[in-house]
Amino acid sequence: MEQVYHTSRLIVKYWKNALSHEERKDLHQWMAASEDNRTLFEELSQEPILKKEMGKMGQYHPQQAWQRISGELLVKRQVPWVKMILGIVLLLLAIALKWWYTHR
Repeated sequence: MEQVYHTSRLIVKYWKNALSHEERKDLHQWMAASEDNRTLFEELSQEPILKKEMGKMGQYHPQQAWQRISGELLVKRQVPWVKMILGIVLLLLAIALKWWYTHR
């Protein structure tokens, strides 16, 4: 995943004409590594495609996505506690019932 992030950063810097010599070398190595990489770079470098993809990026709301993810994580974290408490309550209930039946 880190390689994807690095490559996407290089492509954005290429569009902005802000690549260092080393970064330009890394980008060319990535493009030379496979035909798919070169084709992807060429497609992403076409202005109509760029505008379309940039428009899609504007539709995403990182804050809302993070709130949704963190909410799901919070629910997942709470489930083990609920099960543990339920287990303890059932255990105590079983002990109480056993005591009640043996001491009548």
